[in-house]
Amino acid sequence: MTESGVGPPRWAAALLDRALPPGVAGGSIRADLEDEFRGVAGIQGVGAARRWYAWEAVKLASHYLLRGRRGATGGITNTGGDGMMGGLAQHVRLAARRLRRAPGFALVSVLTMALGIGASVAIFSVVDAVLLEPLPYHGADRLVAIWEWNVPRDRQKNVANPGNFKDWRERTSSFQAMSAVSLAQAVTISDPDNPEEAWGQYAHPDYFRVLGLDAALGRTLEVERDASGAREVVLSHRLWQRRYGGDPGVVGRTVDVSGGTAVVVGVLPPSYVAFGEGTDLWISLDVTRGDQTSSGRWLMVVGRLAEGVTFSAARDELRAVMAGLQDEHPDFNAGWDVNPVPLKDDVVGDVRSALWVLLGAVGLLLVIACANVANLFLVRATERQKEMAVRTSLGAGRATLAGQLFVESTMVAALGAGIGVALAQWGTSLMVTRMPDAFALPRVEGAGVDASVLAFAVGVSVLTGLLFGIVPAVQAGGTSPAAVLGAEGRGASRGTGLVRNGLVVVEVAVSVVLVAGALLFARSFTALLEVDPGLDPERVLVGRVNLSGDPYSEDDGARVAFFHELQERVAALPGVERVGGISFLPLDGSAAGTSFWRGDRPEPEASSRPVTLVFNVTGDYFGAMGVNLLRGRLLGPEDRDDAPRAVVVNQAVADQLFPGEDPLGKPLVVNWDDLEPWEIVGVVEDVRTEGLDVAPRPATYFPRAQLQAFSHQQLVVRASVDPASVAPGIRSILGAMDPGVPLGSVRTMETLVDRAAARPRMTTALMAIFAALATLLASVGLYGVLSYAVSKRERELGVRAALGARASDVVRLVVVQGTRMAALGLVVGVAGALALGGVVSGLLFQVPATDPASLAGAATLLLAVALAACALPAWRASRVPPAEALRSD
Repeated sequence: MTESGVGPPRWAAALLDRALPPGVAGGSIRADLEDEFRGVAGIQGVGAARRWYAWEAVKLASHYLLRGRRGATGGITNTGGDGMMGGLAQHVRLAARRLRRAPGFALVSVLTMALGIGASVAIFSVVDAVLLEPLPYHGADRLVAIWEWNVPRDRQKNVANPGNFKDWRERTSSFQAMSAVSLAQAVTISDPDNPEEAWGQYAHPDYFRVLGLDAALGRTLEVERDASGAREVVLSHRLWQRRYGGDPGVVGRTVDVSGGTAVVVGVLPPSYVAFGEGTDLWISLDVTRGDQTSSGRWLMVVGRLAEGVTFSAARDELRAVMAGLQDEHPDFNAGWDVNPVPLKDDVVGDVRSALWVLLGAVGLLLVIACANVANLFLVRATERQKEMAVRTSLGAGRATLAGQLFVESTMVAALGAGIGVALAQWGTSLMVTRMPDAFALPRVEGAGVDASVLAFAVGVSVLTGLLFGIVPAVQAGGTSPAAVLGAEGRGASRGTGLVRNGLVVVEVAVSVVLVAGALLFARSFTALLEVDPGLDPERVLVGRVNLSGDPYSEDDGARVAFFHELQERVAALPGVERVGGISFLPLDGSAAGTSFWRGDRPEPEASSRPVTLVFNVTGDYFGAMGVNLLRGRLLGPEDRDDAPRAVVVNQAVADQLFPGEDPLGKPLVVNWDDLEPWEIVGVVEDVRTEGLDVAPRPATYFPRAQLQAFSHQQLVVRASVDPASVAPGIRSILGAMDPGVPLGSVRTMETLVDRAAARPRMTTALMAIFAALATLLASVGLYGVLSYAVSKRERELGVRAALGARASDVVRLVVVQGTRMAALGLVVGVAGALALGGVVSGLLFQVPATDPASLAGAATLLLAVALAACALPAWRASRVPPAEALRSD
């Protein structure tokens, strides 16, 4: 024992001697305390060390006299239970108590994690439903979509020819089975009254069997026609619910489908996802009757791989068969190849990249949330260093202290996950039910918080709890009690400060990446909105009229007369300005095309013929749709079936076939019904048909009286009033003309134009939300670090002020500290954005992934946010009175 006045107080040592139970290694505890006493005395002086020793002796004696129990090791044993579970329970109780005592800290931490985890879980639920869940078919991993590939034009997913399909089916051994279904088309279903337009597909009778899909009610297709000569029909679950109210008695009922008799044999489950996901019914048809000379391309083919056959082997065999078909049918197959694709990849389509980018973005947001909460925990751990040192001196091991902090971080993460899952459920429901057109994702209706998503949420919460809890835990376990107590509240160690600053740098860097991504998508979306679609959608109503049944199926003149009378009657309605019709609407995703060439030049080789879209038009279509005439005239009443053949082309045709020439009066051959030339009578501006981001394709417009290409017609009405108010009048006119002809797919052209930009709009909006949250969290993190640093440097700043430093000097000191961290984060963030540019390049429109304006904008925004976050701590530092700062030490 050291001398009185130099060593620990004698009364405190005597108190320990009396309080320590006989079985406890009191000498060891006393020796440890005296070692710590000498460490504190060397740093703070003997007086401070004696006060510290007295306080620790009283606490330790109180523990053994009032709450402790005898032990063999001299450590403070666990009184909260036995074994590991008891220790964990005590940790949980202590963590809960400490979080209750710091409600502000707990609320900010939990809400920060709730935002990060909630956004992550919501996006993951969509990714899981669309990309990760297997298709709902038996042996779905062996299903392959088989497309024809127009090599010269690089159209890799073209519908197939029935003759080619039949030969693939017969000449390959890699497939256990192969079937096909037609493109979806408008049909009219009635039984026998109440006609309704629906989307129908003609399917080979074994289509669903090859697909591996069982009916939810009844059975799937088996034969083309039953014994009575009626076709078999399978209904979608959606049509069954909407039209028949879920009545199981619909199976076996005879219905009329576009003038033909059909019997309903079954209803599909709601999980059908394949070709024509929006189809309402499937009609049996033997699609192998066509060949390479008598029919075009209109089939979507699916094959099931034989057992033990790999996809690559099947692809090689298909391409070898197609090479033979090119030699056998050179006029038809020259320049064509086959393109098999795993069915799941085909169903997902082009949304895969967008979803992975969104999931990556929300993952970065979660990193920022973790960094922010980690900084909060570091500050809190620094404030608790003396407590941890005391607990260490009382016998608590490093593992115990680290475990306590891990429990606190995990509890915050768990609470955040609970709130985040609720937010995710709300967000996912909003995406699925309120924004279907915005996403237009296959299988998105299955998104939700199910078992797999909950497992993801639990995993994320545990991982994030570890991520933001590990640094404070390591710090707590590795700090010397003497060093902490010797510091006497002078602040955190240099290492801890570096960690906090490093976390802020990470936050700023990740925020730069997210903000740059949001700006890239915003610029891309703006460029998309600036695209001229080639039409004027304002106050235009469209609706489909299908004349596929009797008495129109065999009489082209009856169709022409019907559409002419319909348009005349609609034109007489109040508020209607112009009326016309077209076979396929712009931006609707449907079209028909064929090869064409100049009639005054030699016929080109089949492999080098260009392709044009083919449209039937009636009435004043171009005026109603707002498509401008550039040269010549439009089609009109004079273009009857007995008049000279006339065609109107778009500017893309003129540029491709007649560069530098006037195309008016020139002959044009279109490979449709015959090869008789058509005279070009007019040129109209290009119209975007496949999407705002797809360049206009060559298009030819034919008068319906001269080319009966399609049985349906899209009625186009331009009104001077709200176009929706015209729809009831049109339905009344149709009912009076023919009660069996419904008006389907009624909508405005503005809706179609908006839908064409829906997915990039939603991607941009989500990226903007993530970027805004990231910027907010980064600014809060930077503000918190600087505020804490200022509070710990009050004495230093007071000394500077006392020595003559001006307030502006103090402000500059704090701002430089903050901007140094922000600048490092900006450099790292810009480098990261450049490195990740290739990931998003395929999702952008007319904007490079390394767009300097976006990168500069992100850096400027984050720098401004950093300066704003520095402003308040700098102002507070400049207002510290020197006397108060010096007295606080």
